[in-house]
Amino acid sequence: MIDFFFNNRHILTFLVELIATIFGSYYILKVDNSVVKVFVYYLWLTLIVESIGAYSFLLLENHDLQWFINLKNSVFCSNTWLYNIYDFLAIGLIGLFYSNLMTSTLFKNSIRVIFIPYALFAFAFFTFTDAFFVKSLPYSFIFGTASICIYVILYFIELMRSDELLNFYKLPSFYISIALLIWYLCFTPLFIFESYFHAMNTKFVEFRGKFLLFINIFTYACYAFGFWYSLKKSKLSPIRQ
Repeated sequence: MIDFFFNNRHILTFLVELIATIFGSYYILKVDNSVVKVFVYYLWLTLIVESIGAYSFLLLENHDLQWFINLKNSVFCSNTWLYNIYDFLAIGLIGLFYSNLMTSTLFKNSIRVIFIPYALFAFAFFTFTDAFFVKSLPYSFIFGTASICIYVILYFIELMRSDELLNFYKLPSFYISIALLIWYLCFTPLFIFESYFHAMNTKFVEFRGKFLLFINIFTYACYAFGFWYSLKKSKLSPIRQ
C-alpha cells in the first residue's frame, strides 16, 4: 500500500491540495471572513503553480515538434523560474494572512519588518545575477521556515491574550497554523541533508519522497478539516477568524 502511494505521490499530493482548496473556497463562500480569504488565495496559488510546474516532467520526453524542441532548449526548460515567483508570493501571502489576523500594531509591524528585507534581497539578487532561471534564492527555505515559525508564534501569543482563546478550536486559523508549523519543522531536516539527495543514495531518496508525501497529506488534510470543522461550528455560533 505504501509503495502504491509512493508511486502515485504526485497525483495524491495534487488531490489533497485540491481538496483543501475546495474546502477553503466553500468556507469563504459560506462565512464572511476576509482574513481567511488571503490563505485560500495562497492555496489556489499553490494548486495553480503545481499544475503549471508539471510541464517540466513532460520535457523529459523527446518529441519532434518544433515548439517542443524550442521550449526544451530555452531557459524555461526548468520550472525553477516559476517556483522562484511562487516562493516570493507564498511568503508574502502567508505574511499578509498573519498580519491581518493581528490586532497588535507591534506584531503587525514585526511581520512587515520580516518580509521587507526578504523582498528587497530577492529583487536585488535576481536583478543583478542570472540566477532567476537557474537556481532558487540562497537560503530561501531557511528564511521561509524562520518566518513561518515567527508568524505562528506571534499568532499564538495574540490568541492567548484574546477572548478567542476559549473558542480556539472553532478557528480555521488555529488549524492552519498548526499544520504550517508542523510542515516547516518536519521539512527543515530534509533541507539540511539536501546534499545527500542524489540518485546513488536510493534509500535516502525513497525516504525523502515517502516522508514528503505523508507530511503533505497530513498538512492539507489538516487545512481541509479546519475549514470543515470551523464551518460546522460557525453555524452554531459566530466566529471571528
